[in-house]
Amino acid sequence: MVGRSNNLDAEGSSKGAIEIHIENLIKNYQNIWTGYKRRLLQVRTILKELESHSRLSIIEGDSFIRFKSDDNYASLNFLFFVYEIGKVFPTLVWRHLIGSGTRLNYVLLKKPVSFLPAYSFSLDQQATLLYWGEGVPILSAEDLKNLKLNNFILKTNHPDSVEISASNICWPKYASIIPKDQELERWATHYLFNSLMPPILDVDGVWSESPFILVGDRTIRFLTIHKTLCSIDNKTIRPIPGGEFVNAKAFVIDRNFNLRSIRHVDVPVECIGQLVSKESTHEVVFVKDMRLRYEPALNEQSPYIRYTVYPFESINIFGGENYGPLLSITSMVLREFYLRSSDPFYFTLTLDEFKKYLAKILNRFPFSHANELGLKLIESREGLITLLSLLGVYDSYGRSFLYLHPALLECYLYNIKGKINKTNLRRLQRIVYEYYQKAGSLTSHQELFLIRDSFKKEFGFDPNYSGAQRFIRSFYNLVNLCIPLSKSFNSWAGGNCHA
Repeated sequence: MVGRSNNLDAEGSSKGAIEIHIENLIKNYQNIWTGYKRRLLQVRTILKELESHSRLSIIEGDSFIRFKSDDNYASLNFLFFVYEIGKVFPTLVWRHLIGSGTRLNYVLLKKPVSFLPAYSFSLDQQATLLYWGEGVPILSAEDLKNLKLNNFILKTNHPDSVEISASNICWPKYASIIPKDQELERWATHYLFNSLMPPILDVDGVWSESPFILVGDRTIRFLTIHKTLCSIDNKTIRPIPGGEFVNAKAFVIDRNFNLRSIRHVDVPVECIGQLVSKESTHEVVFVKDMRLRYEPALNEQSPYIRYTVYPFESINIFGGENYGPLLSITSMVLREFYLRSSDPFYFTLTLDEFKKYLAKILNRFPFSHANELGLKLIESREGLITLLSLLGVYDSYGRSFLYLHPALLECYLYNIKGKINKTNLRRLQRIVYEYYQKAGSLTSHQELFLIRDSFKKEFGFDPNYSGAQRFIRSFYNLVNLCIPLSKSFNSWAGGNCHA
């Protein structure tokens, strides 16, 4: 998609050119426009609260708000996982989502602009990477035309140069691709899976779902990716012209963990057999594709929306025994409780609370093998811990659970550059958490001693004075900026998620 916008200058006086253009495109779509204005207010409120605790640059106008860290050791926006989603969920690739012949769309707003889907480690969510002709040749529109998109980790050389917009767009300036690292990509895949939640089926909720955004001169497209449970009504299956998809009525779990009926859902022809087997409950990737076109003559318009489901099995990601939907349910419930917690790492979830969620979800799908297996498995806390351990990014600690936030992995690679494994991340987490608990009562001199002693105990080395200072700055930003931002952005206040 190539075009030219007459009223927009990407290098002109308006810093928020792309966001101003986005708002102009959506103004006739009342619910989406209202949702965007709420999003701006939400992000502005969060940033103003964090500004007093962190070194932030905030740029704002009526149609946009952007921010970036003023500290290169902020542990913010160091890593992005740019992924061909088919590598994560077999049978689903981005070209299926974006459309034939337009794997990566770009728009000419006075100069080429490229969009890429990615997972942000620091924000713990999907994001749209935007190339604006600066510092990252690999993302240029011309290069992307012939690029076969495969998984890679993009590293920003100067994290304090990366701007983030409330419209879920990031500008990864001065970045490079990290050499192939299977262990790092495995962690990225696990984090991506755990970040996905069931869909919000109201159009104004799209801004809370980390949309991948493709912007044209007169069009805008929102793509959101979710994991959920689904069953298909076999009697309603109808072929779609073209032969690649069928359409059917579906029942899915939504963001409130309620069962919702959707009259028309698309399913790839080659996948329909998996979704109409005798097992009623299926793990699926749920794709919401919303397209808008600017028509100035119309005062109010409705978006064109299509839903598509793709079956997947979490066993293909995590291995182990085939717990089926139980892993997806466990992942969704753990994330819900973590996002509601006030602590940067720890949260509580009792066995009774988990059972309520499990029953609420699985009881809507009769004759489910997962229902019977699940009820047996969680008769004790050890069963829940078994599921938790398979997800990789969680751990148990006494009566609490622990989320190893992906910004912690960023912090580890940026500052230590050692082998990535759960043991080392737990070591770093213990250091960061001790600092988080004690820093407010310590002098700067005492903070240095705390950091040096902690590293000697956990990793067997004693950082020098400048190294310890760098760790302090990084840890401070991790717990006071990065994690609060990610939790606020990923939390959804649009409904009651309690079981």
